[in-house]
Amino acid sequence: MLIGAVLSLGVVLVRGSSDGELIVEQDVPLDVQAELDATWGRFIEAFAARRTCFADVSVELVRDVLGGDARYVTSEARIEIEIPTTPARFSESLVHELGHHVERTCSEFADMKAAMLARLGVSDDAWTGGDVWEQTPSEIWAEGVVGLVNGERVLHGDEMPLDSSVVALIEAWAQGHDVGSIGS
Repeated sequence: MLIGAVLSLGVVLVRGSSDGELIVEQDVPLDVQAELDATWGRFIEAFAARRTCFADVSVELVRDVLGGDARYVTSEARIEIEIPTTPARFSESLVHELGHHVERTCSEFADMKAAMLARLGVSDDAWTGGDVWEQTPSEIWAEGVVGLVNGERVLHGDEMPLDSSVVALIEAWAQGHDVGSIGS
C-alpha cells in the first residue's frame, strides 16, 4: 500500500529533458517515488514523439479528491492523486490524468481530437460533455492513454470497454504519425 505522508515542502524533478517535465512539489516516500519514476518513464516512452508539445506538469499527493481517485487541475497544470492507494491504482490514475494534461497543453492535439471524434462518431461539442462518463470522448481518450502506457486498465476496464482501434489511433498519434486521415 502506498502511503503519502508529506515530509517537507520542496520541488523534486522526477525525470526528463527540457520538455514536458514531471515535477513533484513535495517530498514523497521512496515507494511512491519509485512508482512515479516507473510510470513517468513508460509514459515518456509511449509519447516520445510528442514530448515537445506538452508542458510541464506537477503532481501533488492529497488526502481526498472529490469524486474520484485523482484529478487534473487545468489552470495549474497539476495532477492531484489521492493517497493512500495501491501501486496499480496510483499508476493508472497518474497516466489517466497525464492524458488530460496532454490534451489540454499540446498544441498538436487538435488533429488527434478530430480523429478521435470521427472514430467515435460524435461532434466536437461532445468532447467533454458526454451523457455519462463512460461515453465522454475526453475520458475515452484518457482511458486509451492508460491502455497504451500501462498495457492494461484496472480501474475502469469493465465499465468502459475500449475498441482496439481507439488505442491503435492513440498509439499512432503518440508515435508522431499524422492521424487526420485515419480518424474514421
